[in-house]
Formats: sequence, structure tokens, C-alpha cells
Amino acid sequence: MEPYVRSAIRAQDFRDAEGNVIPYGQRWGMEPPPDDAYSVVTHPERFQPVHDVARALIGYLERTYDVAVSQDPALLADLPERLVGATAVARLTPANLRSAPITVVFTDMPGIGVMAGVLLVEPLPLCGCDACDESWETAADDLEWLVLAVVEGGFTEGVTRRPRARVSYKLERSDSYRGGEGLRAGADTTRRELSAARAGLAQIGGAWAAWSPRTL
Repeated sequence: MEPYVRSAIRAQDFRDAEGNVIPYGQRWGMEPPPDDAYSVVTHPERFQPVHDVARALIGYLERTYDVAVSQDPALLADLPERLVGATAVARLTPANLRSAPITVVFTDMPGIGVMAGVLLVEPLPLCGCDACDESWETAADDLEWLVLAVVEGGFTEGVTRRPRARVSYKLERSDSYRGGEGLRAGADTTRRELSAARAGLAQIGGAWAAWSPRTL
């Protein structure tokens, strides 16, 4: 298969009020961020390259795997409330029904939201405020890693019933692993949706299969 390689992105500098280049991703060094950096987002446009990376990644997946891609604007109506500012969406549905679907949401921050399987929702960047000091490169790295982990079959989900509904997920690639568990998938997830997710995941044992390669 064609290996995934990120397209070249032209670097862009952003400056503070004194005209100095802001070293996003390493602004604070070992020191804690100042109090006035929280809940403030300067130069949100620095995340625009993540949109470019997402579009290229979608194109790669469509060329390489047996997957249907829909960019119908009507899909915007069904997004979770936590993905605020959505402007466009791409729904990727693999031909193998045991493989996890992926929805890539473009937001006006600019940022990306990734939905995978039945419950996973990940905003990228995670925050974007000056205190968190995320860079577009970190957000793009996380986007590619997450999506490719799902596509390669390294994604599992679970929903337990008692004593209280808990959700869990695991993402794994050859180079690293991440996972999490919580009482619910999100404030906008209903009991009915959790029940449906539990039933659907039971059919695949919670482990999503790798996407099938596209054949000529």
C-alpha cells in the first residue's frame, strides 16, 4: 500500500506585541504559564495547517482503503454539542462493517474534531489557549496518529452497564499506546446512545478490525 507521508507545510511566524516571534510549543519552558494566559487564544490562525493536513489525510485514506467518503453538509446536524464551531465534515465509512468509521470535523477555531467508532470524540488541538501553548505540529501529529491507529485496527472500545455506565477506549500502534476510561462518553451522550453503543460493540467484541485496502 501507499505509505502515508505528510505533505510539506510552509512555516509561518507569529509575533507578540513587541514584534518577537512566538515560539509556540515551548513558550514557557520549565516555568508555569502566567495567569493571564489561561482562556486566552492569540493567533488561533496558527492552527490552519491542521486543516490542510486533515484534507490530505482524508484524500490518502480514500485512495488507499475501501472506504466511502461523504462530505454532505447535512452531517453537521448530527454532531455532538462539544464540537463547537463546526463548518464542514467528512464521514469515512469503511466497506468492512467490523471496521470503525471515522468522522473528521472542521471547526472555525480553526481546529479538527475526530469521531471514531461509536463513542470516541477528540478535539484537536485539545485546548488551544495560550497557557496550554499547543502548536499546530502537535495537533497534526495527534490527528495522524489517532486516525492511523483506528485504520490499522488498533482501536477498541467498551461500555459497562453496572454499577454505573462506564466507557473505555484504547488506541495502539507499534510505536505507542493511549487509552482512557470515564463514567460517560460526554455530557451530550444519552443513556439510549450508550445502550446502543454497548449492543453494537458486543457484536465485535469491542475490537474494531483494520480497514481493508482498496483493490483495483
